Amino acid sequence: MTSMAAALAASLPAAVSRQATPQPSATAQPAKVFPQRLEGVVDVEGAREVESVQLSSLVFLKMMKHSTDILPAPPSSTLQQDRNAPPPTALSSHIDCLGVLLGLDLDGVLEVEDSFALPGGETGLGANSYSDRLLTHLREVQTPDSPVGIYLSTHNGGSATRVAIDLLSAVEKVSGGRGKAVLIVHDASKANGNDLSVKAYRLGEGAREAAKAGKWDEKTLTEKGITSSTLLSPLPITVTSPSLISAFLSTLSTSAPNASPSAKPSLDSPAVPFPLNFSALVDPTPSSLTSYLQNTLDSLQLHSHEANNIAFLTRQIAREKVRHEQAIRDREEENAKRRKQGLSEFPAISSEIRGGTKEPSRLEMICLGGMVEGLAKGMGAEAGKGLVRNYL
Repeated sequence: MTSMAAALAASLPAAVSRQATPQPSATAQPAKVFPQRLEGVVDVEGAREVESVQLSSLVFLKMMKHSTDILPAPPSSTLQQDRNAPPPTALSSHIDCLGVLLGLDLDGVLEVEDSFALPGGETGLGANSYSDRLLTHLREVQTPDSPVGIYLSTHNGGSATRVAIDLLSAVEKVSGGRGKAVLIVHDASKANGNDLSVKAYRLGEGAREAAKAGKWDEKTLTEKGITSSTLLSPLPITVTSPSLISAFLSTLSTSAPNASPSAKPSLDSPAVPFPLNFSALVDPTPSSLTSYLQNTLDSLQLHSHEANNIAFLTRQIAREKVRHEQAIRDREEENAKRRKQGLSEFPAISSEIRGGTKEPSRLEMICLGGMVEGLAKGMGAEAGKGLVRNYL
């Protein structure tokens, strides 16, 4: 007869020897930060460029909310150092909102899942910046914390600004290059006229190389072929609606007046009136076309002001270069005399000092040129729209 102690011993699991326990290897790979089901679509090495953008409707609503807020003017330190202050214009009174997009690149499709707004004057993603601190907090609560681009609000078809390009270049460096960072431009003025306008861009091939080197001088722009039309490359964009957003939008629909709650408008039941879902055919050009024309003239004025600044800086740099080269020749002649006299020579001029003064950045000029082109095209489209409505 089996004893009670033997029965209890038989019911317990067998002890595992220490030799059989697998020891962790010193060269074990670290744990992956993405699910195993995404291993085939996540571009870890960054070898594939972004081909399309998938924007969450929640991010789109946050962009629209930010563009309608009353934003403070950016500090003067974020603007390019000018010989004279830029002229005050109606176009400069529209403060453009900026924000960082968060998401993931899946098999060439950039899925934007979240975003956060940037304060005025934020021009980088470096250490101790607002973006760096906020991304740290997002990482702690395990929410999307991978910057994939920048969003920008414009007015009447304006183009990207210098600050937006600087931020996009910073995100490009963080994301590993190869066109991974995108710029989403939202036209706030068209949204006020019941016509939403959202476009996605990425840096052109030459612009990516210039941003990586940090040079926007005339020589780099000429070699890379960078102009206002080649600075950014367009990307197809689609807006997706999650279930909660779709449910919220469905609650905004109302039934037709004088109709029973159960009745639905259709062609089979003409007694039920259709709800009013169209706007009256009016000509908005007396007010909108004036705004387009004013913004185009303002952009031309800012472009001319920046051209004068570049010309002044170029002349100043040419004068400084002549003085610099003369100082180098004087130093070399003085050292030659001291060698003949057996005296100690002066320290040699380093290669950095020999390089002279750097040329001014032309990025502001390119962005203003793109703004002039965009506003002019918008003015032409608005004039054509008014002409068609006048003849209907």
